[in-house]
Amino acid sequence: AFLVPYQWRTYCFPIFFLNIGLSHWILINTLYNYVLSIIIHPGRSKGVGPSKCRTCRTNRPERSHHCRQCGFCVLMMDHHCMWINNCIGYYNYGYFMRTCAFVLVGAVYGTMTMWPEVVAYSNGDSVMFGFDDLPNICLGAWCLSFAVTIGFTILNLWYISLIMSGMTSIEYKQLKAWKGAVSPYDRGSKANLAYAYGVKSGKWSRLLWPCYYVPYNYWTEVNLENIETE
Repeated sequence: AFLVPYQWRTYCFPIFFLNIGLSHWILINTLYNYVLSIIIHPGRSKGVGPSKCRTCRTNRPERSHHCRQCGFCVLMMDHHCMWINNCIGYYNYGYFMRTCAFVLVGAVYGTMTMWPEVVAYSNGDSVMFGFDDLPNICLGAWCLSFAVTIGFTILNLWYISLIMSGMTSIEYKQLKAWKGAVSPYDRGSKANLAYAYGVKSGKWSRLLWPCYYVPYNYWTEVNLENIETE
């Protein structure tokens, strides 16, 4: 509403259309992964596995944990996210991580593209169509984008460090109690990242586009088709 008119009057046509294309690419990828992380079931045990839940009192596969909000054991549970009202688990973990990545990209993009207007506002020579309220809105939007950039930078770095170590946030808390114990699911940093983000056959370019994928099976001794429902 306010940034596009400013860019239309400030930049040349190639730069303007580049910004339009880039912003919509970020928006589509963010919304696609966000919606899928909401609607895709994280994975629920059917009562088969080596361990037993103290709450459900049913068997479950390794890396499963009981979610009090959902009321069942989630496969490879990381946490229950209030922003999507769903658990982050085996089937939607990759979409959640992609959402976090694209939110960060969008926040950085917004912070950078609105910066010239923030400078103009601070110098008292804002050129945003002469409307008095638009520079104020832009300044508020820039502050929000900058805050989101800081927050999601920390969030992404935290999760990437966990992924490269081959563990979820719950497993990190458990292994931390054992003073430096190594995750038995660690297959190397690059392989761990590929598993988490749903990259197969080295096709990392798929992260740039909205796509559906089937997660890797971490458990060679477990047939997920027999014990899990999406």
